[in-house]
Amino acid sequence: MPVWGLVLCLLTATLWAVSPILIKESMKSAGANEVNPIRSIGFFVTMSAILLATKPEHIPAVTLYQFLALLANVGLSNAVGDQLYIHSIRIIGASLAVSIGCAYPLVSTFFSIWVLGEHITLLVWIGTIAIIAGLIVIQYASTKKSQKRESDEIEATRRKDAKRMLRGFLLAVAAALCWGANIPFTKSILVAGGWTPVEYYFIRSVVFLIIIWSMRAIHHLKFRNFKASIIPLAKISLRAWLALLAGGTIAFAIGGLSFAVCINSLPVSVVTPITAASPFITVLLARAIHKEKLSRLQITGVTFVIVGSVAVSL
Repeated sequence: MPVWGLVLCLLTATLWAVSPILIKESMKSAGANEVNPIRSIGFFVTMSAILLATKPEHIPAVTLYQFLALLANVGLSNAVGDQLYIHSIRIIGASLAVSIGCAYPLVSTFFSIWVLGEHITLLVWIGTIAIIAGLIVIQYASTKKSQKRESDEIEATRRKDAKRMLRGFLLAVAAALCWGANIPFTKSILVAGGWTPVEYYFIRSVVFLIIIWSMRAIHHLKFRNFKASIIPLAKISLRAWLALLAGGTIAFAIGGLSFAVCINSLPVSVVTPITAASPFITVLLARAIHKEKLSRLQITGVTFVIVGSVAVSL
């Protein structure tokens, strides 16, 4: 592997690791339903600037079939998957949410078998077992941790905390399913379109912007009960706006672009294990910035998931 490839993969992992920290920081003012709309602006503006700086005279062409494929891909991975992930961060914190979401290579592997006809190796089976064991350990440890309270606390409160942890855990697992299901299609769409990584992620930013703001408009107009969970963008603090705009730039634009360059030039089996280092970085940042702490059992589960994800990807 060339040195530039290793550096770019590590850069991608670092950029992805910063994103959940920014999301949690923004939630001091913004709600979960404001995260993606604001991030989509940062994503689109950054990719537009990069496209104009590199190819000012060229706007990539997109056929109807390609647009529909991107609509499905971006909708499931970014609109649905990221929204589940954002709610998970709000409930159980960045450290656990990112670590559980790290199970997406397992899902990606099985979809690759179905879509691309790849075969399961011994490492895949080992990784699968490690990921499942890790998720079970994380859920058990999280539930156990939520029940460690004073002896005089009522049973209803303990049950409520256990349900909250389970809900956050399941949301993170669902996010991993959405992300993993899309990975085998991402490279095929990029290659089939004949776009450069910059062109591809510019198109993604446009599609993401359309999906997210259409969803917000529909929810605001049609679903009365949903209106209560929407915070007017004008009421969100400048600090939260800057955090989310930076998140769209860092995670979607620069991080996504560097990942596209990696998978377009290097084997995916080499790129994925290196970029899987992002949860370790997130855990360190969450401990330093938000003072999040994991029990030894939770750390064990996180390690199993990450090691399993790397094994599945090899």
